[in-house]
Amino acid sequence: MSFTFECEAPLGERLRVRKHRLHNGLRLVSVMDDSAPIVAYQTWFAVGSKHETPGATGMAHLFEHLMFNQVGSRPVGDFDRCIEATGGDTNAATWVDWTYYRDSIPARDLAMIVGLEAERMTKLVLEPEVVEAEREVVMNERLQRVDDDVDGFAAEELFKHAFLKHPYHWPTIGWMDDIKSLSIADIKAFYRKYYAPDNATLVVVGDFVEDQLLELIEQHYGPIAASGLAHAPLPEEPVQTEERRFDYQKPVSVDRLLNGYKGPAQSDPDWLCVSFACSLLAGGASSPLHRELVIDKELASSVSCDIMPFASPSLIELLAVANRDTSLDQLQGAIDEVLARLQAQPLPASEIQKVQTMVETEFWTGLTTVDGKAEALGHYECVHGDFRQLFRAADRLSRVSAEDVQRVLKSYFKASARTVIRIEALGDEEGEEDQELA
Repeated sequence: MSFTFECEAPLGERLRVRKHRLHNGLRLVSVMDDSAPIVAYQTWFAVGSKHETPGATGMAHLFEHLMFNQVGSRPVGDFDRCIEATGGDTNAATWVDWTYYRDSIPARDLAMIVGLEAERMTKLVLEPEVVEAEREVVMNERLQRVDDDVDGFAAEELFKHAFLKHPYHWPTIGWMDDIKSLSIADIKAFYRKYYAPDNATLVVVGDFVEDQLLELIEQHYGPIAASGLAHAPLPEEPVQTEERRFDYQKPVSVDRLLNGYKGPAQSDPDWLCVSFACSLLAGGASSPLHRELVIDKELASSVSCDIMPFASPSLIELLAVANRDTSLDQLQGAIDEVLARLQAQPLPASEIQKVQTMVETEFWTGLTTVDGKAEALGHYECVHGDFRQLFRAADRLSRVSAEDVQRVLKSYFKASARTVIRIEALGDEEGEEDQELA
């Protein structure tokens, strides 16, 4: 057998995660879990929108659609039909750092899914008729999610202005002009370059026998040649030293304020502290931002705060939706007051413990299903290069202190180095108010 065993780690008291590598570079992360006769089978490719080039954005996301079309002699739709016939489920997602394809199937059909996924790694049919149909789908998706959606528009503008050099500058879905102009030749070249075993990680969690799984994967993936891909280094984003503010008017019922603060990469030890701080700031009805902006001062209808789990230095997004009689300046001032207070005085241990309970519960709840385990392991293997970072993250999360939170609030939530997107309402739009309050 041409697999090399690389490492293993415990997942709870009963399960173990094991990593192997095939001779052609394909990585396999697997967990035998016989608690139910099902299997989560995921294929993670180390390609996302950051691997695209200016003028050809949206390529990675287009493949999320193309991969469900004709494969070899299998007609369009046959991949889905095969999985649905077993009672299984399949889907995919694309982001800045990765693209992954997930299958949830009965354990008895493991051999079938290994064969199907190996086929579409090498035999995807990329003829003009298929490509143009999916191009149209993606263009309509962009219209709905970005061009005709104020929150999608604001998020896109935030990243466009926050990142000037790094490819996080452009959206995962791509610029519309680029989507329209992607050539068949470039699309085929992208497939050959990135959809290869040495750029892929299989994550298999569920009811299987490891030796049988290894044999199946070697049988179907072993003959596939490596591409020899070497990812080029990405440009470093210059340090931001002043606020960038952009104002837009949109036909919506209320104003919106979106602040973007530069944050660390997910592999940075500070990332978990910042994530914790985001949960503390706006993670529930008793959080400082929600209590002050929504309940006490009634300046906003909602507020949220998140840091993106990116492989490169990231972005913290703080979004507030104003009430009708609130100005954007009032809203920004109230946010800044809360941040300044927390930067000056750490919260009591009781508040930290409350947030700690919430975030740890969310963390472990995400690992209760075979699909959740597979997605978490795949993300950490693909973004960090080592699935074991998932468990180190759990340990670090349990040790975040009030001093850690105060430190990252001072270090990263800087008004002098943020990007601000302000959306001013032109007037009512039918259904908009109900949507934003949902």
